[in-house]
Amino acid sequence: MAGLNNERSIWIEQEDLGKDIVIKHKSKHYEVKIPPKINKKVILRLRGLGKTKDNNTGDLLLHVWLNKGDDIRKELWLSETAARTGASKKLLLEEKKIQILIPPESHNGLVIRIKGLGKKPSFSWSTPFLHRKRGNLLVKLLVYPDSITPKYRTVETLTADELFMDGQIYRMKDEIIRKMGESSFKVNPIKADAVADLFNEYGWIGISHTLKRHLKLNRVNIKVTKSDSISLPGGCQRSVTMQNNIPVASNYNITIKEQFLDNPFSVAAILAHELCHVIYSERIDSRPKGFEYNMKGIKQEPLEEERMVDLLVFMFKIGEFQLRVSRDKRITLGYFNQDVFDRIQVIFSKK
Repeated sequence: MAGLNNERSIWIEQEDLGKDIVIKHKSKHYEVKIPPKINKKVILRLRGLGKTKDNNTGDLLLHVWLNKGDDIRKELWLSETAARTGASKKLLLEEKKIQILIPPESHNGLVIRIKGLGKKPSFSWSTPFLHRKRGNLLVKLLVYPDSITPKYRTVETLTADELFMDGQIYRMKDEIIRKMGESSFKVNPIKADAVADLFNEYGWIGISHTLKRHLKLNRVNIKVTKSDSISLPGGCQRSVTMQNNIPVASNYNITIKEQFLDNPFSVAAILAHELCHVIYSERIDSRPKGFEYNMKGIKQEPLEEERMVDLLVFMFKIGEFQLRVSRDKRITLGYFNQDVFDRIQVIFSKK
């Protein structure tokens, strides 16, 4: 009987689900009950409407296609205040920015559904080319605290080891200022709202460009890439262009581990540290620029250098993101422990 079956396709709309529709087949009209739920397609067997041969009649296999596209899921970061009062935020969607209206009294995890901004259904020869409807855009809100307050401890409550570390911090700070000058650090802090908005509108690349401008590194040859194979959250490698055995230019390749790219504050914390490696190399490090070519193996940065780089992050008023990550992810993306980072934020945020 299979050779006697007929096949045809019809295209229905969302409002046709669960209803009876009329189709025309072999010059006759037939009423067909549409199931109340269809994902994309269902095949209905209409018995006795196929071909007839030797007193045998096949069936009509009716391919019912639902004119429904695929939903797109996105995340949008916003502050507690914006969630509470409502806001209008821009969001990157398929290389264009759209405006998202956040209703008042929103909360973390709330999903906003915007009709018609999803994907069109995949085209096949069984479906019409024109008038394919798009799915929906589902925007999940990720709400972050307006501010992060460092855990302040007075000098009287610090242990001997902590007092020693305090002294080390001030010593490194004095060395940095001696080499770079206090005027280098007269910058306005980058706020969490700015980083979140950049991430919503441009992705992690937008944060990278803004941090480079903030640190005045636009004229330095820096390439920033992502990777899933590096072991650390981020890395910074320097290569030197040589002419006649003389170093003439430094080039930097910064890599960020892909698993951290879904959080704007992780991105900011990692890239701030790696970009401050560039500042250390360009303005603090007194070693010859081509010295690493005389070394064998992979050059490992000494702990003191890494900690000085961490200090640079806070001195340039972008250390807040290290604190936000440690609060949210329970990890420290740097070379001090959490208590020390809190204390550094207190020290460098004083008027």
